[in-house]
Amino acid sequence: MPILTTQFNDLVKNAKVQWRNGFDRVAPAARQLYDVSSVAVMTSEHSQIDGYTFAKRKLEGESYTIGNIKQGYKLNLSQSRIGLMDTVTWEMRKFDKYREIEKKMTKLGEATAQRIELDLTHQFTFGMAGASYTNMDGETVSTATGDGQNIFDTDHTTTGGTTGIANLITTAFSRAGLEEAETLFTKFVDNNGNKVIVQPDTIITTDDPALVNSVKEFLKSTQIPDMANNAVNVYSGKYKHIILPYLATDKDGAYDSTKANYWMLADLGNKDAILEISENPTFKAPSIGGNGEEFETDDWKFKSSATYDYGVLDFKWIVGSTGATS
Repeated sequence: MPILTTQFNDLVKNAKVQWRNGFDRVAPAARQLYDVSSVAVMTSEHSQIDGYTFAKRKLEGESYTIGNIKQGYKLNLSQSRIGLMDTVTWEMRKFDKYREIEKKMTKLGEATAQRIELDLTHQFTFGMAGASYTNMDGETVSTATGDGQNIFDTDHTTTGGTTGIANLITTAFSRAGLEEAETLFTKFVDNNGNKVIVQPDTIITTDDPALVNSVKEFLKSTQIPDMANNAVNVYSGKYKHIILPYLATDKDGAYDSTKANYWMLADLGNKDAILEISENPTFKAPSIGGNGEEFETDDWKFKSSATYDYGVLDFKWIVGSTGATS
């Protein structure tokens, strides 16, 4: 039986369900690294401000010391839109290809979610090597923090004059690599030059099986990992593990073996990556109430879209490694 125009409203309702199923099928892994908020403006400015750090001694009869809050760097964001469209043809309706139609709607949902994950992940992928990259649409995307340096670099600066602050290493994941990353956290200072107390809680990796298994074995060992002795594994239960499927990919989302060993250590309780959404992922169909048919082609058109922007204001919550010893 053909799909009649009288069934259009029911088809639209079912298509939206399939689109949502497809969108939800893609786990929001990279989104966990961002502070997410809704906005109603095209552009926004984000500013970093450091606190007082230490209260000062007050002697009897003397005035309190006036504190000094230090202005940090700024990050500007501007919304951009993604979208994808597909059609339900006359032939698909004529020959009752419901399964094919449902697959199209599901894939529209998946494509939207996958692009968001790709964009959010590539901030960190390409932030290992440069302050920008060219995405699949030919656009230049910034991967710089507020100080203008790559997200991961060896010479970050503060507005207070401190230079040469590192949050990038090249060591493969191991106890030595993990302790090297942990040590960098102890050296972070704010814009007043004061030590920043950071408590990393999450290891982030590509989906490379060898790397993923290495992290899982490391964190779940009852004894020191890779050592045949009775000493306690101090890392057991210390860190969560997040896997980013698109971390080891090129600008088009294709696997890139040169990035397979990328890993990061982060304090997600103090993350300073920003995701602003002005249009939540949305499924759009021809208006319910008509037959939705395009005059020139007899097609019914369906589309999926979202509008957002993202960036990393400050680096002092994350350390990255290219995973290759040098």
